[in-house]
Amino acid sequence: MTSFRLILQTEPGSGTEYILDKPELFLGRDPGNDIVINDPEISRRHARLLLTGNTYTIEDLGSTNGTFIRGQRLSIPVNLRPGEIISLGDRVKVRFEVTGLGTDATVASYRPTAQPTQTPPAAQVPPFISPTPAQPSTPVSTPRPINIPPVQQAAPVHIPPVAPVGATPQVVTPAKKKKSGWLVALLVVLAVIVVFCVIPWLIIELTNSYCALFPGIFNAIQPGVCP
Repeated sequence: MTSFRLILQTEPGSGTEYILDKPELFLGRDPGNDIVINDPEISRRHARLLLTGNTYTIEDLGSTNGTFIRGQRLSIPVNLRPGEIISLGDRVKVRFEVTGLGTDATVASYRPTAQPTQTPPAAQVPPFISPTPAQPSTPVSTPRPINIPPVQQAAPVHIPPVAPVGATPQVVTPAKKKKSGWLVALLVVLAVIVVFCVIPWLIIELTNSYCALFPGIFNAIQPGVCP
């Protein structure tokens, strides 16, 4: 009769055996699991063991520190082989043992079980390929130089020298413009003569109004000139 068990390989409790006697068993730190390993590296419900044919399949249940076989973290269920070392986190290790296996029985090799989705196992890491830099499809045009007009320098500002401390400041008196009052007075006199003398005389001369305006004056100068 074939029997399966896990044997603890690390302290404390090295050598402890856990009999696998159910088609489905849960392993974790919580007391409600079928296999209880009380270690901080193990999650409350860490992994599941499922009987598949002549061996068990182990599946990580999203544990914090992960489940590892041959140093590679599992992301999908994997069939176990006799003598397989299973690492639970970074510290706890158990060995999968099979006893009473017939000579004509076949043990499943280390391969992932069929899954609905074609997700590659995390253990298969493709080699790093250095990316080839993409070549530009069209030639890159050289930018034309930009003609920047030269900066015009501002006209120099004359700053008068500062007088030394204690020196008497010099007051610059603006030059006085010559008075043109006499010219104004002359223009006024001429305007009065034109308005009061020349214009009335022209009017009297054109209208011949001497006798009408000044009869006495003209009769005194020449008697009988004005009637």
